[in-house]
Amino acid sequence: MCKEFSQCYKDVNICLWTNGTEKKRFEAQQHCQERQRNAFLPRVTNSDIQNKLAEFRSDAKEADNLLDNAGFWIDVNTVAINSFHWIDGSSVAGHFIYEFTGIVVL
Repeated sequence: MCKEFSQCYKDVNICLWTNGTEKKRFEAQQHCQERQRNAFLPRVTNSDIQNKLAEFRSDAKEADNLLDNAGFWIDVNTVAINSFHWIDGSSVAGHFIYEFTGIVVL
């Protein structure tokens, strides 16, 4: 049986879903669209959404340990190579790896 975890956050108008499986970015994006029309990878457009992703990760770990230490895909835009920053202005640190756990915005 496949485990799933989802949570809606009405204050920021998003619902997040994961089953903990690892996918390449294209596969995760495609899975979003197959799962529900108009679904997409999470877009961090402000610190409220960034905080909800952290809350979702924590809740998913407690519920079914689906995200444990795995990363997850988000939809990202950048204006220049090596200029990635979080909404709060801090630099994105760490390593970018090829496969992440998929989280879907419904």
